[in-house]
Amino acid sequence: MMQIRPQSSAKSQKLRDNSFSKKSLISAVVITMTTLATTLALTPSNAHARVDEFRYAPSKSSLYSTFQLWRHKSANKLQVTPTSATPAPKTSKSIKSTQKNLSGDITDAEILAQNEAAANDPLEPLNRLVFSFNEVLDFIVFTPVSKTYRTVVPTPVRHGVSNVISNAKAPVTFANDLLQGEPERAKTTFIRFLINSTAGFGGFVDAAEAGGLPKHTEDFGQTLAVWGIGSGPYVVLPVLGPSSPRHIVGRIADTAATPTTWLMSDLSMFERSTPTIAELVTGHEGLLDDITKLRETSPDFYASVRDIYRQSRKSSIANGDISVDDEPLPEIPDE
Repeated sequence: MMQIRPQSSAKSQKLRDNSFSKKSLISAVVITMTTLATTLALTPSNAHARVDEFRYAPSKSSLYSTFQLWRHKSANKLQVTPTSATPAPKTSKSIKSTQKNLSGDITDAEILAQNEAAANDPLEPLNRLVFSFNEVLDFIVFTPVSKTYRTVVPTPVRHGVSNVISNAKAPVTFANDLLQGEPERAKTTFIRFLINSTAGFGGFVDAAEAGGLPKHTEDFGQTLAVWGIGSGPYVVLPVLGPSSPRHIVGRIADTAATPTTWLMSDLSMFERSTPTIAELVTGHEGLLDDITKLRETSPDFYASVRDIYRQSRKSSIANGDISVDDEPLPEIPDE
């Protein structure tokens, strides 16, 4: 007679089979881990290094573990340099840093003091006052007159008038060439005066320059400089503009030595002043564009005019043979 097992007995048998399978799986896992641990324990030292490195591997969620890894690697890479080792050569960056530290000893006050000494302008408040007066006079009188003169008089005629004025001052230039010990320049001046006074129609045409004799000018102020007399402080004169004590003495001497001064001595004050007025107007007209541009672009028009005057006089005294190395610039620290 067939015996039928109940359904509950079949379920119990299935649960026992599953339990045995899980136990077998767990036992296999334990045996595998034990074998792995034994193998790691018996491996050489390089295997220990790998384990040690793994121990300090950073975790994505742990800043402390990252710090530990950095400290571990830094300790392994630490090198000690012996005292007898040759120091590393200085790079351009380190040299620039050293220069910057040295230049840091110069203060702004010292730089300003150097600039003030180079300007040689102890009368600056008074000079600025006179300079302002000249600016007003220039705005009211000289600029309108120069513009009118430029508009009415054609360019060839304006050049001719400038040549006449320059030729009239040739005797003064000749005398100062001799006083400065420049016989060749004095010879050139004398020949130019003869040619321009005759073939040049009283100097209206610069025929001498066309013949290869270039023009140059000399004044007694330059002669005093050649003799070793200092210029003195910077001075701004009414109407005449930038000057110096040495230049003022030179103007007086040159005026006294100019032939037109003696030829026009019997005329009225206004008539005697005509050559000076003509020289001021023609000179201002020739510099009109440069003055306008300098006034518009310069942050301190007074200081710019002062510097240009000083450099121009220096160039004239040296007959154009000057170098920027003659006056070293003040040292300015790096920022």
